[in-house]
Amino acid sequence: MRKFFIGLLRVIGVLAVLGIGAVIALDQYYQHVFPILVTINGVYCTGMTVEDVTEILNDSYDLHSDRIAVRMLDGEVHEIPLDEYGITVSYQPAVAKCMEACKIRPFQWLDDWLDYELKWGPPIIPLCRNNTVYPTYNCDMAVMTARLEDTEWLNDDLLHRDESTVSIVRSATAGYILVDETRDLFSRENAVNLLGEKIVDHLTNMNGKPFQTTLIDLSTGADKEICYQNIPYTDEMKETLAKWEGIREFQSFHMTYQFGDRREVIDANVVADWILLDEEGNIVFDANNIPVLDETMIAEYVAYLSATYNTVGIERRFQATRGDIVTVAGGGYGNELDEKAEYEFLLHAFREKASGTRIPQYTSEAWEKGSDDIGDTYIEVDMGVQHMYYYVDGELMIDTPVVTGNTSRRWGTPAKVCFVYFKQKNRVLRGADYATPVKYWMAVDGHIGIHDATWRKEFGEEIYKTNGSHGCINTPIEIMTELYDMVELGTPVIMFY
Repeated sequence: MRKFFIGLLRVIGVLAVLGIGAVIALDQYYQHVFPILVTINGVYCTGMTVEDVTEILNDSYDLHSDRIAVRMLDGEVHEIPLDEYGITVSYQPAVAKCMEACKIRPFQWLDDWLDYELKWGPPIIPLCRNNTVYPTYNCDMAVMTARLEDTEWLNDDLLHRDESTVSIVRSATAGYILVDETRDLFSRENAVNLLGEKIVDHLTNMNGKPFQTTLIDLSTGADKEICYQNIPYTDEMKETLAKWEGIREFQSFHMTYQFGDRREVIDANVVADWILLDEEGNIVFDANNIPVLDETMIAEYVAYLSATYNTVGIERRFQATRGDIVTVAGGGYGNELDEKAEYEFLLHAFREKASGTRIPQYTSEAWEKGSDDIGDTYIEVDMGVQHMYYYVDGELMIDTPVVTGNTSRRWGTPAKVCFVYFKQKNRVLRGADYATPVKYWMAVDGHIGIHDATWRKEFGEEIYKTNGSHGCINTPIEIMTELYDMVELGTPVIMFY
């Protein structure tokens, strides 16, 4: 028995020595690796070295998603993906800092393990247990500079081109414009150097923070002055600029003509046509570098307004009460500009630089001035159905049968658009073989008018074909009594078959 206990003690002693040696070895081991229960950016680091953790984190980082934006003078914004411009990342400094924070006193790992495995009470959790760290950015300036120099949107180096000019050209929509190729010329060399400095400065000042997209704005302030520069004007360029000031003043005139619901704008593009040109098409300037006015072009412009907006005699499409759309030949109704008055007005306004809004003068004025010069108040004489209608603001006020000109005797009432230009009570209508008194007379087109016809007992249907009037619109007396007082001079009258 005594030998058994001696042997047992020897075994226990050997095991104790081995155990103590293992604990000491583990303690030495944990002085160079992360202790238990440590994570960095979600990676379980226990037993791993700084190099092991750094390699995992470096491999997992998506550097391509980190981008720096650059705004150019034209407003375009371009992005620089860092992985394509000589930038690399390393988590080594941040991971090493975590390792320093996780340095433990001898055999601390054993206390933590016993706490964790045997649940002997709240474990002593070091501050480094769960960590979020960010990488350090490393910049290879040679690679970055070469890549920036090769970037397409940085390749248009205007500052060092062979020739820059100042010229005056005629544009398609804005009259004459100045093309100045000496201002804000892009310098690729300056831009590449500035961007390199800005990128490095931004990345080295992260200070352990997550990457934030930044905008390097080359279109304003000191950065613009570095990247966009001017070259001095030559004497020839200065002469061109002086002429441009004269053209700019000439084109500053602005006038808006109102034609009802339509308008015509005289702007720089229109006024540019009023500049006198020599035989070779060059602008003629006076001694003060002001373009000379070609007065015939103002007359031509007024003629254009007349051709566009005059409506006297034009053919019209009209929505008839019966439901269809009829085409009615032009008559005396419509708008007609007073070209002489408008020419004199425009010439004076231009010379005085009196810009503004203009309602033109007319030699003939319709009820309305817009694209629909008839409007919603008018008299409609449908000779095909021998009916007359009177509308006021679109509302039907009178609806009556009538008798128009006798077509069998070639006295048919003409189809045209005219207007009430004269009204009279108790008038005698005279012709070669007649003298007929009427109570109400409304002249609409020469000798043709709308009047009562007390001698008629019936109206409408096909009476006009064989027993019609001499061309007038015969109307029941009770209707004329009402219509005469309602209708104003100038009211459009649309007559059609």
